[in-house]
Amino acid sequence: MIFKEVLAFIFFIIGTAFGIVGMIGISRLKDPYSRLHVGSLCGTTTVFSYFIALLVLSPSIALTFRIIIIIIFFLISAPTSSSIVSKFIWESKDADDQRRSMQKEDKSL
Repeated sequence: MIFKEVLAFIFFIIGTAFGIVGMIGISRLKDPYSRLHVGSLCGTTTVFSYFIALLVLSPSIALTFRIIIIIIFFLISAPTSSSIVSKFIWESKDADDQRRSMQKEDKSL
């Protein structure tokens, strides 16, 4: 019993660390695409780590099955929503201004 709780605690700590790193990355990066990448990657890893911790602590097979269904739904919906948001960013007027300012700063683009 103690082993399960320690393992779940480790996954909660990993998820929290990824969440904090993601928040710092979103606030420090300038490019909207980099912000989107950090947010989606760290957000997915955070939620996935929390769900693994909940799977470890799950007391019944029925609850375990429900958590697995939620994980599958989340793993399908998170990249899809990031793709939709990136499409809207690409088509927005603010993104054109952002790309122009990036090209002025970095000549490699």
